[in-house]
Amino acid sequence: MNNRYYANVQGVVVDAIVASLRKANEICEKDADVNCIVLYGYTKNNFDAVAKFFGADYVNKMHKQPLKFKGIARPIQCLTERTIQDCCPDSSVVICCHVGSKAMQVIDDLFSAKYIIAISWIKDELAEWVKRWNAECIYGEEIGFTCGENDNTDLLRFALEEMDRCMCGSKDFHNRNDENTCKTYIRTIHKYMPEISSSQIEDILVTELNWMSSDAAKVGDLLNRLKNGRAFRGGANTGLAQYYKRWKDNTKNS
Repeated sequence: MNNRYYANVQGVVVDAIVASLRKANEICEKDADVNCIVLYGYTKNNFDAVAKFFGADYVNKMHKQPLKFKGIARPIQCLTERTIQDCCPDSSVVICCHVGSKAMQVIDDLFSAKYIIAISWIKDELAEWVKRWNAECIYGEEIGFTCGENDNTDLLRFALEEMDRCMCGSKDFHNRNDENTCKTYIRTIHKYMPEISSSQIEDILVTELNWMSSDAAKVGDLLNRLKNGRAFRGGANTGLAQYYKRWKDNTKNS
């Protein structure tokens, strides 16, 4: 079941808020476990479209507590980056106002967000997020993608699955050995698979290997550092060819 949706718009578009609330209401009527509809903005200044629809006074009240509205199945609350981690009710539909793909990491990692609806600030700015989650368009022009998938996708998937197994299940950099393991794999990918992008790595880590978006982004940043001619400490610098050969041999035999 799809649980991610988006509105592809430019700037303050009240109709995108209306479409998102309509979709949230539809979800609530089908899923009795949903407790609340949350309108999320980076700061309180990011609720212009919401204020145009509800009125500024109601928005101020919704920052303090959830409010019930006629015709909407669940109470609505307004939360910001500062408040959402502690105040978001469990099993919420979270509508993100004026965001891009990178800003969505916070909400993707939010366990209380059962459904997510993202409204862009700049048209097509949600493209990476939409592609990662195969999100459904509910308003605006659907974001399209070219069909040709990278020929090395299976090879990359095998490499990252192997890396994940070798990292003792931590899926982050809290352990120095795990960090060094990850850096070795990224050095190998950069050297022998130069066509691979950081977003491809992050997509597999998040959607297939259950990494947090924020931790997957750190792995993607390592690759970007190397692509930009920069360096990082840690990880092996030699013997990388053996890693790549093993990946190729295993994918050939699978």
